[in-house]
Amino acid sequence: MLQPFRLKAVCKDYLWGGRRLRDLWGKGSGLDVVAESWELSAHPAGDGTIADGPRLGQPFSAFVSDHPEAVSDRQKRDDPFPLLVKLIDAAKPLSIQVHPDDDYAARVEGGSGKTELWYVIDCDPGAFLYLGFERQTPREEMERRMRDGTLVEILHREQVQPGECFFIPAGTVHAIGAGILIAEVQQNSDLTYRVDDYGRRDFSGRLRELHLDKAIDVSRPVPADREAPGARGAVSVPGGTLQVLAETPFFRVGLLELSGVWRCVADETSFLSLLCLGGAAEFVSDSGVSSLKALRGSSIFVPATTGPFSLSGQGKFLISSLGR
Repeated sequence: MLQPFRLKAVCKDYLWGGRRLRDLWGKGSGLDVVAESWELSAHPAGDGTIADGPRLGQPFSAFVSDHPEAVSDRQKRDDPFPLLVKLIDAAKPLSIQVHPDDDYAARVEGGSGKTELWYVIDCDPGAFLYLGFERQTPREEMERRMRDGTLVEILHREQVQPGECFFIPAGTVHAIGAGILIAEVQQNSDLTYRVDDYGRRDFSGRLRELHLDKAIDVSRPVPADREAPGARGAVSVPGGTLQVLAETPFFRVGLLELSGVWRCVADETSFLSLLCLGGAAEFVSDSGVSSLKALRGSSIFVPATTGPFSLSGQGKFLISSLGR
């Protein structure tokens, strides 16, 4: 039987990143800034590695290819891993951007689309993000404003607080503002069309590329519904409280506030990803795996075939799996 394991993240030093993930979460040793930490990833642009057990050091993508049953009973050997889970530290604002849906991504890019969910871990006072439009906007006006750099004037700006959750379906124009630390669950895609990057230059001094034609193709110029499908308030469960943040065709995400012993089952329909956002806990599967310690920033992959397991301790966990 396949055993659960921790993953070593892949860190990205994009120019808008900060130092919280490096200094407070122990991510990206040797980097000056850490913008993103890819905690669950088999993406070619950032393939995680197995951090313990008999497969120590193996690329996560190789494990998934060798053991598709660890993902789900629907996964085939050559299928890409379906999800990507990140930590994002925006010391500076991210570009105004949009992601394509599956249909457009397949036709134009030969890839998959990108729907995502944000959970705000921490933020500076007054921090905000852009999400969708303030009003239903004619496509002609949207295109004109994208091309003349005034789109931000009609985007919905929302101040954020720790613990809030935002759903960003493909086609939603959005941007994370400065001073926000986020956990993100998304489709396994790195397709991003920049609309406005505030005239910033990359590390080599060149203006960062915009993708206006494609952004115009895929953007939906309407107000966004920030609440994810299937979201429900926290309920008491043995060992803590559990809140469903989203149930979509792409992913199911929950937030566990652990205060004791919580039991769960990973069946053949989906793996589980356990990302520790704070505290300390011990993971033990009933199949007899040696215990795995989870501290802030630990990412545990629980194969679909694991069966019953427990988490014991005090902490906060983002739990992700495939959509149903």
